[in-house]
Amino acid sequence: MISNNQESISLEALVEILRNLPEQDLQRIIALVEHSTESPDEGLPIPSETLCCPHCSSNHVYHNGFVRGKQRYVCKECGRTFGQTTGSVRYKSKHNKETWEIYLEAFALRLPLREASRKCGISLSTAFFWRHKILDAISNGKNELLLCGQVQEDETYIQDNFKGNCNAENNLATRRKQERSPAYKTHRVTGHRHKRGKATHTRGLSKQKICVPCAIDEKGRTLAKASGRGMVQPRHLSYALSSRLDDDVVMVTDKSRASQEFCDLNSLPVVQLKAGIKGCEVRGRYNLQKINNLHSRLKGLLAAFRGVSTKYLDNYLAWNGFEAENPGLNRFDLKKILLDKMQAIGRCSTYLEVFHKPPLPFPAAG
Repeated sequence: MISNNQESISLEALVEILRNLPEQDLQRIIALVEHSTESPDEGLPIPSETLCCPHCSSNHVYHNGFVRGKQRYVCKECGRTFGQTTGSVRYKSKHNKETWEIYLEAFALRLPLREASRKCGISLSTAFFWRHKILDAISNGKNELLLCGQVQEDETYIQDNFKGNCNAENNLATRRKQERSPAYKTHRVTGHRHKRGKATHTRGLSKQKICVPCAIDEKGRTLAKASGRGMVQPRHLSYALSSRLDDDVVMVTDKSRASQEFCDLNSLPVVQLKAGIKGCEVRGRYNLQKINNLHSRLKGLLAAFRGVSTKYLDNYLAWNGFEAENPGLNRFDLKKILLDKMQAIGRCSTYLEVFHKPPLPFPAAG
């Protein structure tokens, strides 16, 4: 126990120390003391327009104390607690909001990963992980999307690519090195190896090409998904578009047998146009101009990467769709849209989930 006399002596000594401090240090101490004495309003409800639960989207949210100086909240509906970054792209990130804003601007400008990592002061592997964390969020944001009205549909083909599947884990030096068979031997049909960005060994359409059905509706909303290998089949279209079309859609496609069979199986009205023949690509108000433009954008986006790994292909398709749905915007507007999207994305992808994606983003039988 400390006596009152000892307490007064300690207080006098503390006052003397404070008097001898520089003005700048004294102001910092005063600010810290004022902050520590503020009432955290624990147990008081928060206005519904300011915050909602990232787990159940309820507005019945209350303050729930602090952890390491950061405000925590509790939801009265589901009983779960969360912080200010829970459900956002910054969840479990050690970097501050300003660093993330710089990175989102670099992302909007399509800056290379090395340049983005230099601007943000982060490592190259972190820059890569952040890119795919953002792209996973954009892709998952389309899970409930329904295309409506006139829907233009066509498929494009992208060469399979398995870079980053063999020695990537060994290069991270996180565990003992393991000898693994290269992915091109286990997942490529021919089992042959080819250089990045180079043509396949088989001319024309083959099983070395990934079929990517794409669709865009009259409101400019897009869907694209890697669905299988080789020439388009009805099962590829079902994998990409089933349960993603509203009841009032009118499909506009080229004259492929797979498109006709898919529409027949799902009882969808279809207008088929003969692509590549002048005068047959337009029928009244029906055309394939939007979907052709979407394909052109996609090829331009992928060209800069000299081939992207097939396991990340859906992420780049989501990136292309995001830019197509927000055309003509400068980097500041795109950054603002990204900031809004990244604040409420639900569950974030983890580091291991990004790097351990399966080599094929569709069933192997596709």
